Amino acid sequence: MGYNTAVSGLDAAQTDLNTIGNNIANVNTVGFKSSNAQFGDLYAASIAGAAGNNTTPGIGVSTVALSQNFTQGNVTTTGNPLDMAINGGGFFILNNNGTNDYSRNGQFQISSGGYLTNNAGLPLQGYQPVSGTPGKFATVLGNLKIDKSAMLPQATTQAGLVANLNATDPAINTVTTPFSVSNPNSYNSSTTTQVYDSLGTAQNVTLYFVNASGTGGANQPNNWDVYYAANNSNGNPVSSGSLTTLTFNNSGTLVSGASGTINVTSWGNGSSGSSVNVSFSGSTLTYSPFAVTSETINGYAPGTYSSISIQKNGAVDANFTNGQSRAVGQVALANFANLQGLSPTSGNLWQATAAAGNPLVNAPGTAGLGAIQSGAVESSNVGLSSQLVAMLVAQQAYQANTQTIKTQQQDTAVLLQL
Repeated sequence: MGYNTAVSGLDAAQTDLNTIGNNIANVNTVGFKSSNAQFGDLYAASIAGAAGNNTTPGIGVSTVALSQNFTQGNVTTTGNPLDMAINGGGFFILNNNGTNDYSRNGQFQISSGGYLTNNAGLPLQGYQPVSGTPGKFATVLGNLKIDKSAMLPQATTQAGLVANLNATDPAINTVTTPFSVSNPNSYNSSTTTQVYDSLGTAQNVTLYFVNASGTGGANQPNNWDVYYAANNSNGNPVSSGSLTTLTFNNSGTLVSGASGTINVTSWGNGSSGSSVNVSFSGSTLTYSPFAVTSETINGYAPGTYSSISIQKNGAVDANFTNGQSRAVGQVALANFANLQGLSPTSGNLWQATAAAGNPLVNAPGTAGLGAIQSGAVESSNVGLSSQLVAMLVAQQAYQANTQTIKTQQQDTAVLLQL
């Protein structure tokens, strides 16, 4: 009996050493979670029952479980935008030949087919964007593919300009001095902005502001006529006209005429004409000098793929040389009711089992899942110092059990000499 007890101790100590050794071997493995061996004592129930008391010695030890430690590892920045760390709970979902595997290793790359994959070529799972609805993604999982196709140009249709007009500018008699682009005495201030035609070519539009308030006075409205002149990329004029009349109250707040439309029949370069709605909402009239404080214009030139960026909520954007970006998908994460039920496999992966429960799949940052940190990875959570101490303890246990066998051998030899 003593031999068997000591052998069970040797097996347990060896299991402990193997577990610690595996932890130490993976101290630099991204996303690795350490384990520790858990043991339970053994008693022969039949002998204990026959004795009818608590004087029966145990018969050794057995390995009850290898418990996994799922605490968060340190997040280390890498500068690679394709690397991802999960700050909090959850696992990346990887398609392994039709079966989903799970990982905390966020080292990804773009395959030759354009898919986000791990180092073993397993595609990362996520949601596809819903066409025509920015910021919305589908709810069906699929392989995340990075769409690198060129971005077509978009013509400008909306422009927003917030300006401050100078109340001290002299009024201009528009009857005796009608507006003319070539006559600087016919307007008080001007500003030039760029719009894009249907081919994505930047075209210049100049706005002219004319103080048309007459001689002024407390009861006179503060009217400012706005004109425009559009020149194509060759500098040739293609359209001009009156845009709107801005009316301010005595407090300098814009009360009417906040919008107008620029119409260009042809830019003369093969593109279609333009119709741009211009808003001056928020503009003011004060004693400060003329200034444009804000300008927002839609439309853009064509662009080619340049890089990728990943947001905290897992949204993946492809960036283009024209300064625009396009949503190409959203990373999905999974969590489980019982993490200890996950079965670890090679390649820094886990497989779901019945003991783990069904995977709960959601977007990062929701339903208790962690947020994504791009350009970083989660380091192994192995504490090297504690593992080295645990190794010494396991080694002592192993040596002590061998001493038990040696002592048992000596006792047996004495018996044989009787």
